[in-house]
Amino acid sequence: MRLLSTTQARVRRFLAQPSSEQQIKEALAPLPAQLRDGTTVVLGQGPKRRALHEGTNDLICRADSPAPGFMAHCHHKDLDNLFTRMNQLYAQRKSSDEVRDQVSAEIESGKLAPPPAGATEYSLLGRNFEGALPIMPVSLPNATAESTDLPTEQDNYRPWLMWAGTPVAHVMLPGN
Repeated sequence: MRLLSTTQARVRRFLAQPSSEQQIKEALAPLPAQLRDGTTVVLGQGPKRRALHEGTNDLICRADSPAPGFMAHCHHKDLDNLFTRMNQLYAQRKSSDEVRDQVSAEIESGKLAPPPAGATEYSLLGRNFEGALPIMPVSLPNATAESTDLPTEQDNYRPWLMWAGTPVAHVMLPGN
């Protein structure tokens, strides 16, 4: 009986996977329309990562994973190693603080390149694609509340500074 329920769960999970076309559409949704056609879309991490769509510009969008909730984000190719490392740490079930501290240490040691000030990510986050909301993180390495006059508490309606004082500090610009 256990084997049957495991097989049924795998079949349900396979059937629930959106088509490649749908995954590409959802991954590109955070971007302004004029940037979508030339953007590469990838799915998965590490050796299991594969391109769903090869682009011609310098942007990469990561398609939503099978994890609960919806998340698609797009960034410049020069930030790909940073985001890949962060995703690896999150996949190990590290907390946000643990990811911040580990990535900051790897940047300070020279293992990872720091994000340049002003580097922008386009994201959609939510319980599902239909209800996902846009948010645009903008890198400001080592920025503090004092240097930016921004609050450090999450605010879904106004800009706020996340991971203040670290090499991965960034302003979160919520959309509507």
